[in-house]
Amino acid sequence: MKKLFLLGACGILCTSAMAQTTKGSKFIGVNIGSLDYTQSQNDSGIGVTLFPSAGVFLTDDFLLGTSVTLGYQRLSSDNGSFQEYSRRTVSYGLAPFARYYFAGTTPHRFFGQASVGIERSNTKVEVDYNEKYSSTNKNFAVGLGYNYFLTPGAALEVVAGYGRDNNGPNPTIGYLDVRAGFSVFLPSK
Repeated sequence: MKKLFLLGACGILCTSAMAQTTKGSKFIGVNIGSLDYTQSQNDSGIGVTLFPSAGVFLTDDFLLGTSVTLGYQRLSSDNGSFQEYSRRTVSYGLAPFARYYFAGTTPHRFFGQASVGIERSNTKVEVDYNEKYSSTNKNFAVGLGYNYFLTPGAALEVVAGYGRDNNGPNPTIGYLDVRAGFSVFLPSK
């Protein structure tokens, strides 16, 4: 009887976590990525990007959503000469994504994700003169992710993948994209 009770409890817990990735369920999350910090004798800099996102499960385990990109970078350099250099960049963008959750067990779920997007960057450079310029990048990324469900409706999330940025006539840039964050899964009504 005790074994039957434990088996039933385990089944209910597995079903409740899996139910969060069923058709009609909603997803809300926020990740942080592109973290950098530089400190040397002549240079200092910091950068961070937030990725709030939301979506809905169109079918079981298949999520379609969008992510907003909000980034900030600052770099300052003083090589002891008469010229100091400072650059600040604020970026924002939108990246729709598709995510598929692979079969898993509670509390672990792996997924694959692909996204395409557009990002606008505004940069201000201060040297002996001030210069401002803007650019628009088109990007796409693919990655693998992992959710660790703390509860049936809340999970820690890590995503690692490869991305490419295309800025018009400038060369295309490839990069490793690693993000970590928190996700909330709301059941369908």
